[in-house]
Amino acid sequence: MAPLQTLLCTIGITAAAAFSPAHIQHTQRTHSLSPLCSDKGGGSAIAAPKTKTVTTTVTKQKQKQEQKKKFQPSDPDTFKQEDFEDAPMFRLFLIGDEGYDQEHVVTRLVEIIEDCSEDNGAGYFKSAYQGGEAFIGKYPREIAETYAEQLIRSEPIIFMDVRDDKD
Repeated sequence: MAPLQTLLCTIGITAAAAFSPAHIQHTQRTHSLSPLCSDKGGGSAIAAPKTKTVTTTVTKQKQKQEQKKKFQPSDPDTFKQEDFEDAPMFRLFLIGDEGYDQEHVVTRLVEIIEDCSEDNGAGYFKSAYQGGEAFIGKYPREIAETYAEQLIRSEPIIFMDVRDDKD
């Protein structure tokens, strides 16, 4: 308990001395303690390093010129024209069936096939009914298979066939 009392007393005395009016004397120094702070302007000089650092810069002039030639804004971008192969085309056929309802088949053909009108759908139905099958069009494989699958999933079913254009 004694160290605590000592500590509190020390704090109290310090606080009282800090806030009590006391005479503060200002004294001026007449001489400098350090030669670096003297008013004479003298002092020791900064020592030069004993080792010298030499830096060399290497520039590659040819590469910079080549890059400027490649990306000049005045020159149009010339891309190589690559030969793209067209997607192989497949033929889509409507298979004729006596159980078809003409209104249902025509409606589904118009809904699913993008370039099919009601008149075309009626013509396809008539051709499939009379000849057993009707050629609807040539499409890339994915599109032809998508059309066929959607029509086959109709209720009642509409039979479709996808054939390679080369056959």
